[in-house]
Amino acid sequence: MKKIYLLIIITVLVGSDILIGQSTNFKVGIFNPATKSDLWDLNRENLYFSKKDMQDFFYGIEYEHFIGRNVSFAVELNSYEKTLNSEYKDYEHNDNTPIYQSISLSISGIEANIKVYPIGHRKILNPYFSIGAGVYYWEYEQWGEFIDFTTGEISDGYANTEAFTPGFNIKAGIVFRFKKYMGVSFEVRYLYLKGRLSSLFEGFEKLDLRGRSLSLGINIFFN
Repeated sequence: MKKIYLLIIITVLVGSDILIGQSTNFKVGIFNPATKSDLWDLNRENLYFSKKDMQDFFYGIEYEHFIGRNVSFAVELNSYEKTLNSEYKDYEHNDNTPIYQSISLSISGIEANIKVYPIGHRKILNPYFSIGAGVYYWEYEQWGEFIDFTTGEISDGYANTEAFTPGFNIKAGIVFRFKKYMGVSFEVRYLYLKGRLSSLFEGFEKLDLRGRSLSLGINIFFN
């Protein structure tokens, strides 16, 4: 999926013959999932697991077209993935060895945003804010040893959900344009996203995929 997104953006950039007034922005940052739905709560109750354990890097590439001095339209591709290997807190095998279980979450999105630069985008320091929507391919996986609390039996298992889900985001940041054709940026993003779990997680509410991110970027301008 990530390779497909990368090929799409390369095709757009190479195939475009209207580069004037545009920029390409490369981002790297930290995504901090909120993890506030009931499945996350159950994992924290049973496993050595905390909210901060799901923090990890995310990567993005943004293609931006300026519409006048103060507004731009941007398309961004981004990706996050985290795997956590853990064990049950209060339960062990009969030989006192840990009962292991792993959790994995990945989110890859394509977002369309309207960005507003209150003082324009050609100064040395250019603050901005944006709002937009996107479609996100996400996958939640859980595997390892599972305890049946009604019988006490322990067995190996695997469960997952993968889906495309719409979501929304808001962003705020600042671009330091130290050269005509290059700048660096700092950005804060809030992602609103909740996904319906598969029948393998029957009885659970939608999985909370929301989160905040902080990123640094390299901005390359074409005019």
